[in-house]
Amino acid sequence: MNFILRILIVGISSYYIPSILPWWTIIIIPFILGCLFDDNYLSHFLSGFIGTGVAWIFIILSIDFNTQSILSEKIIKILEVDSVNYIIILISVVGGIVSGLGMITGYTLRRIFINEKDNRDFKFN
Repeated sequence: MNFILRILIVGISSYYIPSILPWWTIIIIPFILGCLFDDNYLSHFLSGFIGTGVAWIFIILSIDFNTQSILSEKIIKILEVDSVNYIIILISVVGGIVSGLGMITGYTLRRIFINEKDNRDFKFN
């Protein structure tokens, strides 16, 4: 349940925050969520990656639709890429990696300051 909740919070914030602030501010919400929720590293990275990746796909598709692919065609010529689809995938993967690493950073900070006891079955007396 925490995994889906983190995906939704990261996705919604990654969709709306870049319209007000610079693109790199997508790292703030995943960092805070990484500090708050306790799970494993893979789960944190995937929730940040999926949330931001899907949100940025929707943002890029809406920009591409509203500009009638004028901007996409210019970027294709500059980067010498074959298709708009490659650019959409590349941009969403970069955003997902940034967000996933932000969430892992927050989780690592949590693990530094919160010591969890190691539950072992055996004890030395």
